[in-house]
Amino acid sequence: MKHSHKIKIALSALPKKDWWGSGIVAYQDNDMMVDGATPKQTILENEYHQLVNMIKSAGLETTIVPFSDVLEKEEKFDFIFMRDHFLCNTDKKIVMCNMRLEERLNEGNFVVETIEKSGYIVNYLPNQDCLAEGGEFFYLPKENILLAGLCRNNLKGAESMAELMGVDQLHIIESSGYHLDTAICPIFNNEYDCIGINCAKEVFNNKNYNVLSHLSKTYNWELLDIENQDRKQSLVARSAMNCLTLPALLIGTSPINNKKVVDFANQYNIQMHVSNVSQFNLSGGSVHCLTNELF
Repeated sequence: MKHSHKIKIALSALPKKDWWGSGIVAYQDNDMMVDGATPKQTILENEYHQLVNMIKSAGLETTIVPFSDVLEKEEKFDFIFMRDHFLCNTDKKIVMCNMRLEERLNEGNFVVETIEKSGYIVNYLPNQDCLAEGGEFFYLPKENILLAGLCRNNLKGAESMAELMGVDQLHIIESSGYHLDTAICPIFNNEYDCIGINCAKEVFNNKNYNVLSHLSKTYNWELLDIENQDRKQSLVARSAMNCLTLPALLIGTSPINNKKVVDFANQYNIQMHVSNVSQFNLSGGSVHCLTNELF
């Protein structure tokens, strides 16, 4: 399927040396990271290039951000998860994020030069007390709405991000996932209207699930619960929520076999493609984490 919308997809280049070659160092709040695991580099490189090629085959341009030697020396290998560094709106305005974890501080500095050269206006959150990570947000461009989690974000960060992004509405959706993009995934039709939300119901308590349910009814989004068997069998399956989601297109690391989701996708001509990123899954990230939209 070729894309008619003018969207570029930003990705990090691979580092020159082995990615997490000395073994992954897991963060305490991310149970999807496999502490000490060493990714198989040949497989990882093949998976990366397959993902890039799939994005290009959908008619989308890519912007590749260099992986700095400084980051390699400091073993900040999770820089590769481009999603976390910034948000972009349809006015070509970039807002840089502030990471909660000390291990990932200042990674975004190595993104700025590339995106400024591409003609984007770079903005910053007011101060370091505003905690905001890209994986905690979903920007709905047609509705001009921002959805935000509060695991690695704080409220001040989410509100500041919404103000700088110029959205009409900010909606907080809390879950037990370390990032919101491990808990939900919006689905867009070909006109970029949000028409549905894939949801990992087990990461929500009743109160927060009811918030999501109420939002879905308010905006006429179909709420699609992904059953446990789609998430719990392996690291790959647990990343089922973490898709690159674009108009009439979902790219994820594993197939979603939930009949309700498949029927909904067929009804609205949503293409669902699989690009296995199993080696990146070892560090807790998947397709949505590896990518970021530039409007």
